[in-house]
Amino acid sequence: MSTARGGRVVWLAVLVGAGYMLPLYLTGALSVLIRDDLGLSAPEFGAVVSAFFAVGGVLMPFGGRIVDRVGAAAAVRLAIAGAVLCLGLAAAFGGTATGLTLALVVGGVGTAVAGPVGGMLIARGVPPRAAPRAFALERSSIPAATLVAGLAVPTLAVVLHWRAVFLCAAVAVAAIALVPVPGLSPPVARKHGGSLRPLGPLLVMTAVFFLGSAAATSMSAFLVGYGVSLGETAGLAGVVLAVASAGTIGARLLLGFQRGRTPGRGTLVGFLLLGAAGFALLAVPAEWALWSGALLAGAAGWGWTGVAGHAVVSAYASAPGSATAAVQAGGCLGGVAGPLLMGWLTDGGTYAGGWLALGGLLVLSASGAALNRRMWASSHVPVVVALDPRDPACLTSERNSVRLNGTASAVSEAGKGGPVTNGPLTGVRVLDVSTILAGPLCARILGDHGADVVKIEHPVAGDGMRGHGQVKDGTPLWWKEISRNKRHIGLNLSTPDGAALLLRLAAEADVLVENFRPGTLERWGIGPQRLHEANPGLIVVRVTGFGQTGPYAARAGFGTLAEAMSGFAHMTGEADGPPTLPAFGLADSICGITASSAVAMALYARDRNGGKGDVIDINLLEPIMTAVGPGPMVYDQLGVVGHRHGNRSTNNAPRNTYRTKDDRWVAISTSAQRIAERVLTLVGHPEVIEEPWFASGHGRAAHADLLDAHVGGWIADRTEAEVAAAFAEAGAAVAPVYSARDLVEDEHVTATGMLTRVEDPDFGDLLMHNVLWRSASTPGGIRFTGRALGADTDDVLGGLGLDQSEVDDLRTRGVVA
Repeated sequence: MSTARGGRVVWLAVLVGAGYMLPLYLTGALSVLIRDDLGLSAPEFGAVVSAFFAVGGVLMPFGGRIVDRVGAAAAVRLAIAGAVLCLGLAAAFGGTATGLTLALVVGGVGTAVAGPVGGMLIARGVPPRAAPRAFALERSSIPAATLVAGLAVPTLAVVLHWRAVFLCAAVAVAAIALVPVPGLSPPVARKHGGSLRPLGPLLVMTAVFFLGSAAATSMSAFLVGYGVSLGETAGLAGVVLAVASAGTIGARLLLGFQRGRTPGRGTLVGFLLLGAAGFALLAVPAEWALWSGALLAGAAGWGWTGVAGHAVVSAYASAPGSATAAVQAGGCLGGVAGPLLMGWLTDGGTYAGGWLALGGLLVLSASGAALNRRMWASSHVPVVVALDPRDPACLTSERNSVRLNGTASAVSEAGKGGPVTNGPLTGVRVLDVSTILAGPLCARILGDHGADVVKIEHPVAGDGMRGHGQVKDGTPLWWKEISRNKRHIGLNLSTPDGAALLLRLAAEADVLVENFRPGTLERWGIGPQRLHEANPGLIVVRVTGFGQTGPYAARAGFGTLAEAMSGFAHMTGEADGPPTLPAFGLADSICGITASSAVAMALYARDRNGGKGDVIDINLLEPIMTAVGPGPMVYDQLGVVGHRHGNRSTNNAPRNTYRTKDDRWVAISTSAQRIAERVLTLVGHPEVIEEPWFASGHGRAAHADLLDAHVGGWIADRTEAEVAAAFAEAGAAVAPVYSARDLVEDEHVTATGMLTRVEDPDFGDLLMHNVLWRSASTPGGIRFTGRALGADTDDVLGGLGLDQSEVDDLRTRGVVA
């Protein structure tokens, strides 16, 4: 999704939020005039106002289901129609208590659809990282309507009858229907209808909204009247209401736009308690208490809803409309109870008891929020932690601590499996649906640098990579490294339930890596098109043997075939010997590293382009073809086909491996002319340097036999240590030919931390390759080693809102492991 489109989605949500609540707040701002005209007492007026929320609260759950099922355009139009009809009826028939009540009842019906619209628009149309800010703006639209009503309405009422004010508002809200509705991703369907489970945390949050709304709505409806009772004019009392609304807007924007972390449960509790203090101030019959209490009650008592709404939609992402409707229904019912309570308490003209009672509701609300731990635990919203390279603490590299201490400090978090907090990909979520080597290596590199990687395997067969390499005590060693930094779940994607779960996971992910044959995901109903419907910002990496298109696309593809076809095997081996394949997964490894680079570029492009995802088509053949060199271009231009020539090079000489006196092997390279001259001087043949052919690499390569005889003879009379010392003194390039044992024992490899030791639950202190490159301020790290099949299934699916009984049912049916 582009930046422009995402912005349109947010501002449309803001307009809808302001529009559907304007009838209620308009009624509150005009309360003094309406009550005088209709002769209503405070309890009677409270009952009339409560009709708006009574109907909305009862119908809100049905409205949420409608919003989750219909298109965005239809939901927005229904929401606006309800508000316009309410305002029109108030203007036409609001001259009686019955007529005004009818108008507000119609407004409540519209609210049932309009209330969940904002959450739905943001969940389906805004990238996850922008969601906190989007919720802050959307939730601020409601107090913005109050602010407008508080400032403008008393002034308009001087020159216009209150009926005319309602009519002008109807025209203004109707104009919102002219705003085009951007196309959004459709909802991710979930079988068995359990999308709001677990219900407990949602019910507690609904109760929090009920109590908070009871207080906020009562203040909106009665604050102007209270100000008048203290001797303020209606216009100035309206300004007090506007100040309270401005405080709410400011609090919501402050919480939504702060950097570094998303506010949580503690913030919510603190704000509710501060709001209670604001209502206590209102109970003091003084002008200073009126203004300060209204500001504090408005900011803290109702400024937290953006944070709470974000948590709700994140925890119940598969049904954002229904989840929003649940808490909004609580808010609506609070809007019924609050004005009725306040009207009854202020019937005698004394407001102090009413304000203290509302403050008590917020204290009770804070108690419920404090106990609602599960809501925040279920809300997995990635937030990128900003690092300041000027801060010495940020330059304390976790990778460097690995090199100095042997074990990454983050390994202590192995049980949790959370992302590295200082990696360049912190906050990025990756689904690894691939098998064997190239795709898993790509995902491992992303995980090493901070991404939260979820490894998805078949619940019975698992990843074939578990059977590769050596085994110790029945446990594969290579698996410990290739699958490190990944949470593991077993999921059968070929089943409808498994495919649906993948779509739900993809809706919250940034990257998906897969390597099935072309057409397999499409056959299961989870191809890139469907994945992008669930998440328009998803990067889909498709690793295959030969690519998604072309005559070979449907062929089985393995690294060996790519090594053969790339020209590598043709060029490798002795001149009179057969083509030689590598003894390891060369093509897969090159492809995996290349794919990780492609992901980084795609993420950058997505952020630059406003959130639009992409599909990366990468095959095993092309990266190793590139590594082999310009053979196709040479053939095209010169008609020359390369041939095998052992360890020699056609570009320079001497270049070979040579046996030492102590039966070791060394390799030398003379790509630079000065190095070649130093080598021949060192081995006692400076006269060769004067030959004309020695002046170029190709000339030397043509005389490789002579040069190898000179160099090889000299090396054969010396030990490996003597050769290394002499080459170092001469400034020439030489390296020993190492085995794995030599690498482990090498002082340079040890000193630079190319290998590191990680705590493993099966083997204890386990040596493995370190994070692939160094980065001073965002080093990444190794948090834990490869895990058992399905080790994290309960945790990952619990994050989607599934309770244990649902996971157990899926496990029994073979959908998960």
